Amino acid sequence: MNERPDPVRFNLLGPVNVTLPDGKVVLPSGGPRAVLVMLLVNANRVVSVEQLASAVWGEDRPSTACASLRNHVLRLRRMLGDNTGLRLRTVAPGYLITTNPGELDVEVFLEGCRLGAEQLRAGEVVTARQTLSTALDLWRGEPFADLPPCVDGAARAHQLDETRMKAWQDRVDADLRLGRHRELVAELRGLTQAHPLREALHGQLMLALYRADRQAEALAVYQDLRRRLVAELGVEPSVQVADLQLRILAADPSLLESVQRSENGETAPGRAAGTGQSGNGPGSGASTTDPARNAPAGYTPRNSLPRDVADFTGRGPETDRLLAAAAAPATSAVVISAIDGMAGVGKTALAVHVAHALADQYADGQVFIDLHGFTPGQTPLEPGTALARLLRAVGVSEDVLPSDPEERALLWRSVAAEHRLLIVLDNAVDAAQVRPLLPGSPGSLVLVTSRRRMPALAGAGALSLDVLGPDTALALFGQICGPDRIVGEEDAVAEIVRLCGYLPLAIRITAARLAHRGAWTPSHLLARLRERISLPTELRTQDQSVAAAFAVSYDALAPDQQRIFRLAGLHPGDDFSAYALAALADLPLTETEDLVEELHDHHLLIERSLGRYTFHDLLRQHAHGLARAEESDATRQAALERLFDYYSHTAAAAADILYPHESHRRPHPPKPATPTDPLRGEESARIWLDTELTNLITAGTHPVAAANRHSSDLSGILARYLDHYGHYSRSLTLHTAAAEATTATGDLAGHATAQTNLAGSYWLLGRYPDAIDCFQASLLVFRNIGDQAGERRVLTNLGATYAQLSRHQEAIDHFTWAMAAYEAAGDRAGQVIVLNNLGATCERTKDFEQAARYHRQAIALAREVGDHVTEGRALANLGMTLHHLDQPAEAAQVLHQALAMATNAGDRTRQLFALNGLGDIERATDPAQALARHQQAREICASIGDRFSLAGCHLRIGDDYQAMGDPGMAQEQWEQSAAVYTELKATSQLETVRARLDGA
Repeated sequence: MNERPDPVRFNLLGPVNVTLPDGKVVLPSGGPRAVLVMLLVNANRVVSVEQLASAVWGEDRPSTACASLRNHVLRLRRMLGDNTGLRLRTVAPGYLITTNPGELDVEVFLEGCRLGAEQLRAGEVVTARQTLSTALDLWRGEPFADLPPCVDGAARAHQLDETRMKAWQDRVDADLRLGRHRELVAELRGLTQAHPLREALHGQLMLALYRADRQAEALAVYQDLRRRLVAELGVEPSVQVADLQLRILAADPSLLESVQRSENGETAPGRAAGTGQSGNGPGSGASTTDPARNAPAGYTPRNSLPRDVADFTGRGPETDRLLAAAAAPATSAVVISAIDGMAGVGKTALAVHVAHALADQYADGQVFIDLHGFTPGQTPLEPGTALARLLRAVGVSEDVLPSDPEERALLWRSVAAEHRLLIVLDNAVDAAQVRPLLPGSPGSLVLVTSRRRMPALAGAGALSLDVLGPDTALALFGQICGPDRIVGEEDAVAEIVRLCGYLPLAIRITAARLAHRGAWTPSHLLARLRERISLPTELRTQDQSVAAAFAVSYDALAPDQQRIFRLAGLHPGDDFSAYALAALADLPLTETEDLVEELHDHHLLIERSLGRYTFHDLLRQHAHGLARAEESDATRQAALERLFDYYSHTAAAAADILYPHESHRRPHPPKPATPTDPLRGEESARIWLDTELTNLITAGTHPVAAANRHSSDLSGILARYLDHYGHYSRSLTLHTAAAEATTATGDLAGHATAQTNLAGSYWLLGRYPDAIDCFQASLLVFRNIGDQAGERRVLTNLGATYAQLSRHQEAIDHFTWAMAAYEAAGDRAGQVIVLNNLGATCERTKDFEQAARYHRQAIALAREVGDHVTEGRALANLGMTLHHLDQPAEAAQVLHQALAMATNAGDRTRQLFALNGLGDIERATDPAQALARHQQAREICASIGDRFSLAGCHLRIGDDYQAMGDPGMAQEQWEQSAAVYTELKATSQLETVRARLDGA
């Protein structure tokens, strides 16, 4: 029998799902999922009814098991479209699922690993890297994540994980041969933390650091590994790793022979070993962060370019000019091409088209950023925000992004110097917005688009786009609607494109209208276009013909398409999902998705990335104008309220997944009638919040949100997430809006909560007097309205603030009052926080024995209540206390545990504490390693805006330099510490620093 089932994709390397031939992803649940997983684990082999029943029910098998299994199989066949039974067959004594080559991701992964290793052995390094990267990218999470509990998949998952680690090592080996050592450091740090006893990974990290001119750190990796192996296993490092250490100490020149030639003879991407600037050398500030170390583990430089226009037509001379500029011999500056022209003339389409043509030449990443220079209803993107997006795009993690825009610009130039990038800066308002975003070193290409010419952009090649010529406009029209549609109607089409002003945007929309109306002729379309041009329009564009083109396209839409187009124009953010539009339009998700796809097909929406949609600026303005003209005030407000209901509820659901122990402290808006995203675990929740963050802040500051509790709710829901991930400036914006909104509405409880959250933002930014003012104001309100839970929280926060200002007795008083209140209420989660703060305060007053007791109590209670965040912070504090008690071995063990917990959780504040503690311990025996720890901690401080801890890091770094015999650098760091402590009025800490300076 030669028949084969239609091709599908079965995905087991993560949550189980199936991609059908039409691209639809289905996720079976319950019994059918258990059956499918068991069949796929044993693909192309018969699985008995007995095995399947055990997978579904375990020991509690019902008497109807066989009949139920038949029903599960029937449901799976329907889900897979397997009407003929070719895919899932009944074969005694059970069932068999057929998978063809390339359909099961596990098999594709294993074959990719085998082939990549073979290519690497054959010296095909570039090809091997691509093969191995493709295989590793198949992993979406833990394998067999949905395996039923009755089935033991641990052994199989372990085998796959071992294969994955070997493939990872092979891919890293390829990168090392290609000279990509700087880019590897961060990934290898993450891998060695996750696998602390894998010597091969440590050896690769040592080699990458050495080739990146970071010899001291390379040797520190060896020492850490040796200490761990001796302590835990009683063995020394392997001969290979020990030999590598000796070769590094001897500066063996063969270690620098890393750059390979690719198969075509060209030098592979990456810098020659041993060249370039070293990051974090003596005296380097936070702005000179080594970009590689800050790249997230497993990061691959991304391509965020929008899809190229399939029917791109014309612009041949302009394209050639841009390609020629990019191909010009390297100079001392980055290549910049600035494309200007009126709205709708095709600037973005040209830039994206050229970027796709050149993408292969910029292997380190292709980045697209909309600067919103002329986006209706939005302010142009601030350079600091744009820099953050650029840095994230090249692998700099969120936790080390400086808060100061100038520091971000310095970091960006340092990072970009290590990469060959293609950057599209779309929709710029002026040269001042663009200038901080430009790389400072040659090797990268920047394409800028703007409605304005930019003579002030030094070194940029200017290219002004005019409208299309008549012949090119005619060709574009025919390309979109089909050449056969214009045969014999050339004169009518020529008049249509003339009425469209020869603007590509207007031509595309008009031609798409003809393409979707089979009964229309160009002459009929021309008549409608002439009618619309004669009508007045509210749309203020540079050419009335554009409004006419939009109107013709809109008029021909079905009523439900028109409605969702109008309502989408009300969305206050930049881009949106189908769920958001379903809320605006009060529609089921499937119907919304169909309508969105239809608008996309008609060129009325742009799919920026998978499932994320946006407008062209002019179309956004048009849609918003239609909504104001055709929808009543009440309808518009109701739509926005539904949207904000959706955002508030889903954000609360995500926060409950990430921070379940604090669920009782957050608002919980009711589930809206419209669809909401299914959040399946911590990663899903975090990704949703990260993706929607800008929309959530925009929603929380919207006037409709302010009048309907959404501002207050979002402030309370997002407070922990914003603090956890260091979004301090955004938290300040949101909590300020919530405080103002609750004042206007007279919501006393909401106002007190917003003031508390606002005070927390001030605290994290080191603005302690402002924090105290807000805390005291909220405390008064909580007491007046009888909110004892709110009062307890504020007492704790006031104590922590006084402690930072060295007002220790006031701090202890507030903690004591808070503890009594928490005990009376039976709130053990609150007691954990107070115990940890009491320990930290006792440490400041040198009562280390009492501090250790408090921290141990906090750790034990935190584990009982499941508060892993405070547990990690208490561990870090305990480690510092044990260090002061002269118990270095136990202190180091506790701090390593705290650092691992913080790294896994992405909690940069805990990382900061643990790094500082480890550095303090290591200074006596290895000041170079201590310096590296404290510099990493300083970078975190700068990124999250923690000024108080930043001053402490400068103090510690000064001590490190002093221990290394460099008093000049030590004094410089102490002076920086004193300056920050003076600014913060931290008198006790300032005295400590001055004692160092006086003795220097």
